Amino acid sequence: MPTLLLSSLFPLVFVMVLGWLSGKLGYMKRDDATVLATVVIRFALPLHLFIGALHTDPSKIQNLSFMAVLVIGLMGSYLLTLCISRFLFRHDIKTSAIQSLVCAFPDMAYFGAPVLAVLIGPEGFLGVLVGNLITSVLMIPLTIVLIRMGDKDSELTGQGSLGKMILTNLFKTVRNPIVWIPVLGVIMSLAGIKIPELLSSSVEMMGKTAGGISLFALGLLFFGERPTLNIHTFTNIGMKNLIQPAIMAAAGIAFGLSHTLMQQVVIIGATPSAIAAGMFAVRSDTYVESASSSILIGTALGIVTEGIVIFMMS
Repeated sequence: MPTLLLSSLFPLVFVMVLGWLSGKLGYMKRDDATVLATVVIRFALPLHLFIGALHTDPSKIQNLSFMAVLVIGLMGSYLLTLCISRFLFRHDIKTSAIQSLVCAFPDMAYFGAPVLAVLIGPEGFLGVLVGNLITSVLMIPLTIVLIRMGDKDSELTGQGSLGKMILTNLFKTVRNPIVWIPVLGVIMSLAGIKIPELLSSSVEMMGKTAGGISLFALGLLFFGERPTLNIHTFTNIGMKNLIQPAIMAAAGIAFGLSHTLMQQVVIIGATPSAIAAGMFAVRSDTYVESASSSILIGTALGIVTEGIVIFMMS
């Protein structure tokens, strides 16, 4: 188990340290993290999710019980955090959206996938693929809508009806590459449409850069700052590393999932927050310090929580 966790975590830490050193040695400025975040959100991550959706077996996407458990676990923790952020911490809707994303978006591709591959085998990637579809179709679009609604510079802020504002921002959200590109991948997978291997390998090459660039940008962002431990950090880590896997387990029992599928959903729930959530915070210049601190500390503590979950599920 120590070897498994080390092989999963060491690449993440290594790339983040490179980003930090680039700032320390003066190779890059801290503000460059915003440019890197834009590359991830606009290009690399959408293409990574697209190619994952396109290569997913349509019959696996249609496993409704498995998908329902993941929807309940992912979106349930998102909505719970949204309520806590809005009514307990009294954050505005934009900040609440970022905090909810930090607490509910697991790092399935770069933390969860290696663990599941060793523990379960190739079948373990099913949860990662379906989970990424859910975040692409539901969680990320909802976050973008809420961010736009809370943007003080929005043309519709304080004007017109709430319904008009929601519809307008929803239309803008659908046009966002990180929304329509992964959704296109889902539609093409269900329709049995394939793309030429030459194009597929090119798209995959760009998509694979999402994890490395995100980690590098987060490390660069940490240069000159120390992770902060406060009520927000503890809440975010507790929600992501403890509450979300508990919701997954309860939903899995309720839907009668098999042991293998139960392992997947609970391990995904216990996976620390995705680096991409920090990129959303940087891109929108909202909740950056708390988000980055929660992701860094949560990933470190994820060694313990993921290890406990693996031991219990094995």
